[in-house]
Amino acid sequence: MLSHILFLYLLAVSTALDLIHSKRYYQKGESVDLLLNKIESDHTQLPYRYHDLPFVCHDKTKRAKTPSLGEVLKGDRLWESNYQLRFGEDIPCARLCDMSATPKAISWADSLIRKGYVVHWVLDGLPGATTFQSSNSRSKYYAAGFPLGFVQNDVSYYYNHVLLVVRYHVEQNGLYSIVGFEVYPKSVIDESCPGSSKNFKNFPLHLKDSSGNPKQDRTLIPYTYAVYWREDKSVSHENRWDLYYENDNSATSRNIHWISLVNSIVLVCLVSLVVAVVLVRFLRTDLKASPLIPTAEVKGEPASYNSWQSLSNVAIQKPMGAFLLSCLCAAGVQTIIAMMGVVVIFVLNSKLSLGSGTSSSIFFENHQSAVFSTSLLFLLASGYVSAYIGIILHKLLSNEHPNTQFPFSKICRLGCFFAGGLPLTLLTAILFINLFVWAKESSNALPFGTIVVLILMFTLIQIPLGILGSFHGNKFTFSNKSCFINSYSPPDKGFVKRNSNKTLFFRPVLSVIAFGLIPFGIVYVDLLFIFNSVWLEKTTFYYMYGFLLLTTVLLLIVVAESTIVATYITLSVFKNPDWQWLCFQVGSSIGWYIYAYTTYYFIRYLSMSDIVSVLIYFAYMALVSAAVGVAGGAVGVITATIFIRKIYGEIKMD
Repeated sequence: MLSHILFLYLLAVSTALDLIHSKRYYQKGESVDLLLNKIESDHTQLPYRYHDLPFVCHDKTKRAKTPSLGEVLKGDRLWESNYQLRFGEDIPCARLCDMSATPKAISWADSLIRKGYVVHWVLDGLPGATTFQSSNSRSKYYAAGFPLGFVQNDVSYYYNHVLLVVRYHVEQNGLYSIVGFEVYPKSVIDESCPGSSKNFKNFPLHLKDSSGNPKQDRTLIPYTYAVYWREDKSVSHENRWDLYYENDNSATSRNIHWISLVNSIVLVCLVSLVVAVVLVRFLRTDLKASPLIPTAEVKGEPASYNSWQSLSNVAIQKPMGAFLLSCLCAAGVQTIIAMMGVVVIFVLNSKLSLGSGTSSSIFFENHQSAVFSTSLLFLLASGYVSAYIGIILHKLLSNEHPNTQFPFSKICRLGCFFAGGLPLTLLTAILFINLFVWAKESSNALPFGTIVVLILMFTLIQIPLGILGSFHGNKFTFSNKSCFINSYSPPDKGFVKRNSNKTLFFRPVLSVIAFGLIPFGIVYVDLLFIFNSVWLEKTTFYYMYGFLLLTTVLLLIVVAESTIVATYITLSVFKNPDWQWLCFQVGSSIGWYIYAYTTYYFIRYLSMSDIVSVLIYFAYMALVSAAVGVAGGAVGVITATIFIRKIYGEIKMD
């Protein structure tokens, strides 16, 4: 058993090491591997492994490359190819194979071309790119992948010839490094390479014969390629990804981000001003006055109150669903740590965060695969912190004495719930979605081995870390001078605070609409660019992690401040002690706005037609929205808990 646990820990470490890239040097004449990856389209969420396509060249001697865990989660499926590349040696024309494709294969190729599928190959870690010319600066930029074919006059034409241009840089040690990989596909009707000539016929995909009947004969597809090596002194290995990040809208995007950031700061300042008024003008005035106490009280029921000070004995009582609220807050803490950890790592990794310049990477280059790897690592590591904070928060929300020591059996149970709730939910949902993806034979379907690894990681890494964090959280004690101790009063036995004095303010719909608008306004611009990169333009890369980090910090600040305002209104205006769930609603309102925006984005921008792609989109965005909402709810509850204990601690000290 110990050997299995050590294996899982080593696997987690190897996943982290997979992110770290090392610069590879080449010599003249050295063999260079071109890897086949997958095909994907902006109009569907079902990519396919390129090697599995029935109309491409196959070689049984070639094998699949072992991917990292992040590449598997991203849907990358790398395979060795028959393309013979030797560094620095040009190949004007070479035959790859003649593929005899069945009518069914040709029909599928026609369908894929009409759906806008693009091909992804990899050379030295760089995706094969289509080259574009910027209309603003007259400079070129890359879009990862190249089209499978094109449609003209309602006829599909297949790209069966590729011209590969590999750009390299001469290093100080006299060796060479690859800094660019460009693919120029062409559709050629015969086996001759077109070269620079434009006088050649394209290769059409005919689904019917001359009589108009479905074609029964096989179609012979000749595959050819050419390779050219060119030195590029303007690009170094450290900034070779710049051309993938830049495009026609790069300068505009940065300007939009700056304007959005300034607007977000103004919004946060306005909310901060409101909080300052609440804290300084009202609370300080109220605390100077003599605290009022309830005029009458019946056991088990709160008395009538005429000020927020008089709610001190009931405001800290156990709310309904205290354990569920603690679990949600622990999951929210886990989400915050994972989210902030990933963003911070990406900011540290790349200098291309707040403006133009070099995108030299410190840790890794493949940002898309690294997102999945780093997210998984931080999610595993955050189990300790979520259980640590979760058990402390559980004591406070359950009206236990903050220094109560739980028995070890209870510590283990709570640790499993606080650390494992979020990963278990995510894993269950992903496996459910995976069934539909697997039925479509898409490359996004997780292999059985990967599923086993994820389950073992969850069981043998996440759960032990949760128990350890819960154990240390249970040993945490507050000092006798702490406001948490000073404001504590033992509850009546069996007393559970009921939702009373309900008004429109406490209804979830109103609280979501009222308190979610400003947080959503802060993240709207970043959401738009992230959605475009993930769902609409898969050949682009999101890289403005500096803006994303600042936006996330501003979001956490405004959620915390909104919670303080909501808590004060609850106690001072409505004299209602049921603040816990209200604060969670206020904090989590951003999640509902994100999911509403998900629906708007689908209607406005996306053109998905197959039901599985629609399911994938809404299911994954539901998970993301719920995770962000729970994170905001956790910030709200934790902020309100500290705020409540602080103000009532002041009363008791007085």
